[in-house]
Amino acid sequence: MKKVGWFIDNNLPGDFIYNKPQPIKSFRDKPLSKRAVQSCPAVNNFERNYFQVSVPYDLRLRIEKQDEKFNLFNIPDGTRIDEDILHLHITLMQPEDWRDKNRPIVQIKCPYVFITDDDIILSQLPPFLDFKSKKWPGLLVAGKFPIIDWPRTLSWAFEWHDLESDLILKRGDPWFYVYFECDKSSEEIQLVDAENNEVVKNFRKGMAEVVKYVSNSFSLFKVSNERRPKQLLFERSK
Repeated sequence: MKKVGWFIDNNLPGDFIYNKPQPIKSFRDKPLSKRAVQSCPAVNNFERNYFQVSVPYDLRLRIEKQDEKFNLFNIPDGTRIDEDILHLHITLMQPEDWRDKNRPIVQIKCPYVFITDDDIILSQLPPFLDFKSKKWPGLLVAGKFPIIDWPRTLSWAFEWHDLESDLILKRGDPWFYVYFECDKSSEEIQLVDAENNEVVKNFRKGMAEVVKYVSNSFSLFKVSNERRPKQLLFERSK
Protein backbone atom coordinates (compact mmCIF):
# COMPACT_ATOMS: atom_id res chain seq x y z
CA MET A 1 0.00 0.00 0.00
CA LYS A 2 1.26 3.46 -0.96
CA LYS A 3 0.58 6.60 1.04
CA VAL A 4 -0.52 9.95 -0.34
CA GLY A 5 -0.98 12.97 1.91
CA TRP A 6 -3.28 15.91 1.39
CA PHE A 7 -3.62 19.40 2.83
CA ILE A 8 -5.22 22.73 2.00
CA ASP A 9 -2.86 25.46 0.79
CA ASN A 10 -5.12 28.44 1.14
CA ASN A 11 -4.11 32.07 1.64
CA LEU A 12 -7.72 32.96 2.41
CA PRO A 13 -9.67 32.26 5.60
CA GLY A 14 -12.20 29.46 5.64
CA ASP A 15 -10.20 26.25 5.16
CA PHE A 16 -12.95 24.29 6.87
CA ILE A 17 -15.22 24.55 3.80
CA TYR A 18 -12.89 22.16 1.93
CA ASN A 19 -13.60 18.55 2.87
CA LYS A 20 -11.24 15.61 2.84
CA PRO A 21 -11.34 13.65 -0.45
CA GLN A 22 -13.25 10.39 -0.08
CA PRO A 23 -12.87 7.07 -1.94
CA ILE A 24 -15.59 6.91 -4.58
CA LYS A 25 -16.42 3.42 -3.32
CA SER A 26 -17.69 5.02 -0.12
CA PHE A 27 -20.55 6.64 -2.05
CA ARG A 28 -21.91 3.38 -3.44
CA ASP A 29 -25.31 2.03 -2.45
CA LYS A 30 -25.69 -1.25 -0.65
CA PRO A 31 -25.57 -4.12 -3.19
CA LEU A 32 -28.93 -5.65 -4.07
CA SER A 33 -27.41 -9.13 -4.18
CA LYS A 34 -24.10 -11.00 -4.13
CA ARG A 35 -24.02 -10.70 -7.90
CA ALA A 36 -24.62 -6.95 -7.98
CA VAL A 37 -22.28 -4.53 -9.75
CA GLN A 38 -20.59 -3.68 -6.44
CA SER A 39 -19.34 -7.27 -6.24
CA CYS A 40 -17.67 -7.27 -9.67
CA PRO A 41 -13.86 -7.50 -9.30
CA ALA A 42 -13.33 -5.54 -12.52
CA VAL A 43 -15.44 -2.66 -11.19
CA ASN A 44 -13.72 -2.73 -7.81
CA ASN A 45 -10.28 -2.81 -9.40
CA PHE A 46 -11.19 0.18 -11.57
CA GLU A 47 -12.56 2.25 -8.67
CA ARG A 48 -9.80 1.38 -6.19
CA ASN A 49 -7.70 4.52 -6.35
CA TYR A 50 -10.29 7.13 -7.31
CA PHE A 51 -11.14 9.76 -4.70
CA GLN A 52 -13.93 12.31 -4.87
CA VAL A 53 -13.48 15.96 -3.95
CA SER A 54 -16.77 17.69 -3.16
CA VAL A 55 -17.95 21.18 -4.09
CA PRO A 56 -17.09 23.59 -1.22
CA TYR A 57 -20.00 26.07 -1.62
CA ASP A 58 -23.15 26.77 -3.63
CA LEU A 59 -22.35 28.62 -6.83
CA ARG A 60 -24.30 29.68 -9.91
CA LEU A 61 -22.47 31.36 -12.78
CA ARG A 62 -23.67 32.68 -16.13
CA ILE A 63 -21.68 33.75 -19.17
CA GLU A 64 -22.85 36.03 -21.95
CA LYS A 65 -21.30 37.17 -25.20
CA GLN A 66 -21.63 40.85 -26.06
CA ASP A 67 -20.17 41.77 -29.44
CA GLU A 68 -16.88 39.85 -29.37
CA LYS A 69 -16.45 39.90 -25.60
CA PHE A 70 -17.52 37.32 -23.04
CA ASN A 71 -18.72 38.47 -19.61
CA LEU A 72 -19.05 36.32 -16.49
CA PHE A 73 -21.87 36.94 -14.01
CA ASN A 74 -22.64 35.61 -10.58
CA ILE A 75 -26.31 34.73 -10.02
CA PRO A 76 -27.16 35.53 -6.38
CA ASP A 77 -30.09 33.11 -6.43
CA GLY A 78 -28.00 29.97 -6.26
CA THR A 79 -24.75 31.35 -4.85
CA ARG A 80 -23.70 31.19 -1.20
CA ILE A 81 -20.44 33.08 -1.18
CA ASP A 82 -20.25 36.78 -0.34
CA GLU A 83 -19.93 39.11 -3.31
CA ASP A 84 -16.94 40.97 -1.87
CA ILE A 85 -14.72 37.85 -1.95
CA LEU A 86 -16.10 36.24 -5.10
CA HIS A 87 -13.34 37.69 -7.29
CA LEU A 88 -10.73 36.04 -5.06
CA HIS A 89 -12.14 32.62 -5.91
CA ILE A 90 -13.33 32.87 -9.52
CA THR A 91 -11.53 34.09 -12.63
CA LEU A 92 -12.46 34.24 -16.30
CA MET A 93 -9.23 33.38 -18.09
CA GLN A 94 -7.89 35.59 -20.85
CA PRO A 95 -9.13 34.54 -24.34
CA GLU A 96 -5.59 33.84 -25.56
CA ASP A 97 -5.36 31.10 -22.92
CA TRP A 98 -8.50 29.27 -24.05
CA ARG A 99 -8.51 26.08 -26.10
CA ASP A 100 -11.14 27.53 -28.46
CA LYS A 101 -12.09 31.17 -29.05
CA ASN A 102 -15.79 30.35 -28.61
CA ARG A 103 -15.40 28.30 -25.43
CA PRO A 104 -14.48 30.48 -22.44
CA ILE A 105 -12.59 28.92 -19.56
CA VAL A 106 -13.39 29.79 -15.95
CA GLN A 107 -11.03 28.97 -13.10
CA ILE A 108 -12.20 28.43 -9.53
CA LYS A 109 -9.77 28.45 -6.63
CA CYS A 110 -9.02 24.85 -5.66
CA PRO A 111 -6.41 24.83 -2.86
CA TYR A 112 -5.88 21.06 -2.61
CA VAL A 113 -2.31 19.74 -2.49
CA PHE A 114 -1.37 16.05 -2.67
CA ILE A 115 2.08 14.92 -1.60
CA THR A 116 3.95 11.62 -1.49
CA ASP A 117 7.36 10.00 -1.21
CA ASP A 118 6.45 7.31 -3.75
CA ASP A 119 6.47 7.34 -7.53
CA ILE A 120 2.80 8.21 -8.07
CA ILE A 121 1.03 10.13 -10.82
CA LEU A 122 -2.09 12.14 -10.05
CA SER A 123 -4.86 12.64 -12.59
CA GLN A 124 -7.56 15.24 -12.02
CA LEU A 125 -10.76 14.19 -13.77
CA PRO A 126 -14.45 15.12 -13.99
CA PRO A 127 -16.75 13.15 -11.66
CA PHE A 128 -17.87 10.97 -14.56
CA LEU A 129 -19.47 8.28 -12.39
CA ASP A 130 -21.99 10.71 -10.94
CA PHE A 131 -24.99 11.83 -12.98
CA LYS A 132 -25.03 15.40 -11.62
CA SER A 133 -21.98 16.46 -13.63
CA LYS A 134 -23.78 15.49 -16.85
CA LYS A 135 -25.86 18.64 -16.39
CA TRP A 136 -22.85 20.95 -16.50
CA PRO A 137 -22.82 23.20 -19.60
CA GLY A 138 -19.27 22.24 -20.48
CA LEU A 139 -16.21 20.23 -19.53
CA LEU A 140 -13.74 20.10 -16.68
CA VAL A 141 -10.22 20.64 -18.00
CA ALA A 142 -8.49 17.44 -16.91
CA GLY A 143 -4.76 16.89 -16.37
CA LYS A 144 -2.10 14.67 -14.82
CA PHE A 145 1.35 15.09 -13.28
CA PRO A 146 3.77 13.27 -10.93
CA ILE A 147 3.25 14.37 -7.35
CA ILE A 148 6.52 12.92 -6.02
CA ASP A 149 8.48 15.74 -7.66
CA TRP A 150 5.74 18.28 -8.36
CA PRO A 151 3.24 18.61 -5.47
CA ARG A 152 1.58 21.73 -6.81
CA THR A 153 -1.73 23.25 -5.81
CA LEU A 154 -4.56 22.06 -8.03
CA SER A 155 -6.83 24.31 -10.06
CA TRP A 156 -10.40 23.75 -11.21
CA ALA A 157 -10.82 24.92 -14.78
CA PHE A 158 -14.13 24.71 -16.63
CA GLU A 159 -14.51 25.03 -20.39
CA TRP A 160 -17.94 26.49 -21.22
CA HIS A 161 -19.64 24.92 -24.27
CA ASP A 162 -23.36 25.66 -23.85
CA LEU A 163 -23.47 29.41 -23.38
CA GLU A 164 -27.25 29.36 -22.92
CA SER A 165 -27.00 27.41 -19.66
CA ASP A 166 -25.72 28.35 -16.21
CA LEU A 167 -23.02 26.48 -14.36
CA ILE A 168 -24.67 25.34 -11.13
CA LEU A 169 -22.58 23.77 -8.35
CA LYS A 170 -24.05 22.62 -5.04
CA ARG A 171 -22.05 22.22 -1.84
CA GLY A 172 -21.36 18.55 -1.19
CA ASP A 173 -21.91 17.43 -4.79
CA PRO A 174 -19.02 15.82 -6.70
CA TRP A 175 -16.59 18.50 -7.92
CA PHE A 176 -13.86 16.33 -9.42
CA TYR A 177 -12.01 13.05 -9.01
CA VAL A 178 -8.34 12.48 -8.30
CA TYR A 179 -6.89 9.21 -9.49
CA PHE A 180 -3.55 7.94 -8.22
CA GLU A 181 -1.56 5.83 -10.66
CA CYS A 182 1.22 3.55 -9.41
CA ASP A 183 3.72 1.30 -11.18
CA LYS A 184 1.64 -1.71 -10.21
CA SER A 185 -2.05 -1.53 -11.08
CA SER A 186 -2.86 -3.66 -8.03
CA GLU A 187 -1.25 -1.16 -5.63
CA GLU A 188 -3.73 0.49 -3.28
CA ILE A 189 -3.55 4.09 -2.07
CA GLN A 190 -4.03 5.18 1.53
CA LEU A 191 -4.92 8.86 1.78
CA VAL A 192 -3.62 10.51 4.96
CA ASP A 193 -3.64 14.00 6.46
CA ALA A 194 -0.29 15.65 5.78
CA GLU A 195 1.64 18.47 7.39
CA ASN A 196 2.32 21.62 5.44
CA ASN A 197 5.54 22.16 7.38
CA GLU A 198 8.61 24.26 6.61
CA VAL A 199 10.31 21.44 4.67
CA VAL A 200 7.30 21.21 2.36
CA LYS A 201 6.83 24.97 2.10
CA ASN A 202 10.48 25.61 1.22
CA PHE A 203 10.48 22.92 -1.46
CA ARG A 204 7.22 24.12 -3.00
CA LYS A 205 8.58 27.67 -3.26
CA GLY A 206 10.73 26.42 -6.13
CA MET A 207 7.69 25.69 -8.29
CA ALA A 208 5.73 28.82 -7.35
CA GLU A 209 4.78 30.88 -10.41
CA VAL A 210 7.32 29.19 -12.69
CA VAL A 211 4.81 29.50 -15.57
CA LYS A 212 5.60 33.22 -15.57
CA TYR A 213 9.17 32.35 -16.58
CA VAL A 214 8.90 29.23 -18.77
CA SER A 215 6.20 27.86 -21.07
CA ASN A 216 6.67 24.19 -20.18
CA SER A 217 6.82 23.67 -16.41
CA PHE A 218 7.28 19.92 -16.96
CA SER A 219 10.79 20.70 -18.23
CA LEU A 220 11.68 21.51 -14.61
CA PHE A 221 10.91 18.04 -13.24
CA LYS A 222 14.58 17.02 -13.39
CA VAL A 223 15.61 20.06 -11.34
CA SER A 224 12.79 19.43 -8.89
CA ASN A 225 13.87 15.82 -8.44
CA GLU A 226 17.48 16.80 -7.81
CA ARG A 227 16.54 19.37 -5.16
CA ARG A 228 13.80 17.35 -3.52
CA PRO A 229 14.31 16.47 0.18
CA LYS A 230 14.34 12.77 0.92
CA GLN A 231 11.05 13.06 2.81
CA LEU A 232 8.14 15.36 2.02
CA LEU A 233 5.22 13.41 3.43
CA PHE A 234 4.86 13.97 7.17
CA GLU A 235 1.59 12.65 8.56
CA ARG A 236 -0.27 15.14 10.71
CA SER A 237 -0.91 13.99 14.25
CA LYS A 238 -4.43 14.35 15.60
